[in-house]
Amino acid sequence: MSTRKIIPTFARLLLIPLMASFFFTPLAFAHGEKAQQAGLRMRTINWIDLDISTDSVAVNGIVKVNGTFIPSEHWPRHMDSIEETAFLNIGVPGPAFVRLHSKVNGTTMIRSTSFELGKIYHYEVTLKARSPGRYHMHPLINVRGTGPLIGPGLWVEVTGDQADFENTVKTLTGEVINLETYGLKTALWFHAFWIVMGLIWIGYWFRNARKEPVIMNRFNAIERLGSENADSLITQKDMIFGGVSITAVLVIVAVGYFVANHFYPQSIPLQTGWVKVKPIDNPSDKLIDIEVLEANYRIPGRSFSLRFNITNNTDKALIIGELTTANIRFINSDYKQVALKDSHDLVAQDGLRLDTDLILPGQTTTVMLHAEDALWETQRLTSLIYDPDSLFAGVLFMYDEDGNRWLKEVSGLIIPTFT
Repeated sequence: MSTRKIIPTFARLLLIPLMASFFFTPLAFAHGEKAQQAGLRMRTINWIDLDISTDSVAVNGIVKVNGTFIPSEHWPRHMDSIEETAFLNIGVPGPAFVRLHSKVNGTTMIRSTSFELGKIYHYEVTLKARSPGRYHMHPLINVRGTGPLIGPGLWVEVTGDQADFENTVKTLTGEVINLETYGLKTALWFHAFWIVMGLIWIGYWFRNARKEPVIMNRFNAIERLGSENADSLITQKDMIFGGVSITAVLVIVAVGYFVANHFYPQSIPLQTGWVKVKPIDNPSDKLIDIEVLEANYRIPGRSFSLRFNITNNTDKALIIGELTTANIRFINSDYKQVALKDSHDLVAQDGLRLDTDLILPGQTTTVMLHAEDALWETQRLTSLIYDPDSLFAGVLFMYDEDGNRWLKEVSGLIIPTFT
């Protein structure tokens, strides 16, 4: 068979699976946060107490997102730290909501900030529903140089018609404007104008492309003449056109600036400031001490085991009720039950087993902990064994007899077991 026949036949065979992938590939309904490395999810931010005020809201309705996060004291050294520059945000697919207000520990979050490792931060975000649909909503923190670090998510459904959405604000000068359409015509006109200008520029240089192809011919000419003689390819007509073009662009930009300044004399530049947020100390840091002795992950059984010494310097006995890591909650069902907030809530109801019931006050106790559930596999946490440093981190939730909660981060080297 000739090469001319082989290539079309191969192309047709390749087209069949490609077309099938369009029809049989399932839709992606969430953000793909599972794609983030397991070590990164475990050792960056510990997200706890996520609460979204409603799971169904109409267009123009209000949704409030509240919760707590603790930047890990075992932050990966190869990543830029949250102690430098960070910004609290909410992650949803597309501009489905408008953020009206946000706070961290009572400080308004319209600017960037930084967060101290091991400290406690409470956040509150108020959103307004904009586009109908079903959205997996996450709190997230953007860290400069690192990117978005995504917290746990819950589903929120928005009903109604987007045409009914209202997004009006009153400016500092007293004018009421609609942010959905304000300045839209001007922006479209400017985009169209500069596209035309760009096409004129490209059209000039490719005007004789049929007779004399531009790119390769000029490249070959430069190779032949040498880079020191490349200027000889530019004609006087080309220089005139280039000079006229750059002059026109500068004049248009200057005129646009003065016209905008005339019609809008009062303006505030985009804010790029930085604000300090006062952290909340974790009382467990002074009263509870944990020393990791051994940590293993058994791959066939999807089981994480941890042996550690815990010293209880409080005046009450403690019981371990939960381990949270990488947004997954492993619950000690002998102590408490957790109501699922939706069908995709990452909670392992019977996922935590312990060989010790109580940690008595003033004593050091050796505890053997097992966290077992299929979520290790489905959330792709088993990939932590392939990390170059093979470290884990998570937060232990302990409770005293009065129901008070104590939080303590635990971390250490993890050894995989393949049998």
